Parts: sequence; structure tokens; C-alpha cells
Amino acid sequence: MSQLEFAVTGMVCSGCSASVERLARGMASVTAASVDHEHGSAVVEHDGMDPEALYAAIVDAGFGVRTCGNAACECANCRCEPCACGTGARCGCSSE
Repeated sequence: MSQLEFAVTGMVCSGCSASVERLARGMASVTAASVDHEHGSAVVEHDGMDPEALYAAIVDAGFGVRTCGNAACECANCRCEPCACGTGARCGCSSE
């Protein structure tokens, strides 16, 4: 069992987090999902799922995904590992 922890941007209410949870739970190999709109966080447990497929589905649903773990990152869909935007400036990643 593997666990993904990442940020979801653009959620403004519990309905948003419920939508992201349903979307994640509908993905093959996902065994559990917990999304918190107040903190903009998501935790997904899975058995060998491709994380990029989940991230793309979330973005297609109108939300953003930030996987860099840097709270100062301003990129809506940052995939920087590690993020180079420690100052809070845009990091210039290609997925903005």
C-alpha cells in the first residue's frame, strides 16, 4: 500500500473536497482518499496507481495540484521536485 500526500488548490467549500474525494476514489487501485478544503490537502492510499493520472483528473475537474510540498509555492499545478520557489516567487515550472 502506498500513500500520496499533496495539495489541492481552488477548493472553497466542503462540496469541492467531496468532489475531489469522489474523483480519487473512482480511480483504479485507490483504496482510500481524504481531502480537506480548509487546509487544501489530500491524502490518497493506493495499490500501484499512476499519480500523474490522478493529478490530471483533478486538474481536468477545475482544481490545481501542488506536489512540491513548499507552502510558499504559488504555482497552481506545481510538479517541482524540489520546488525552487522558496522565496514565494513563481518557480517557473513548466506545469503553470
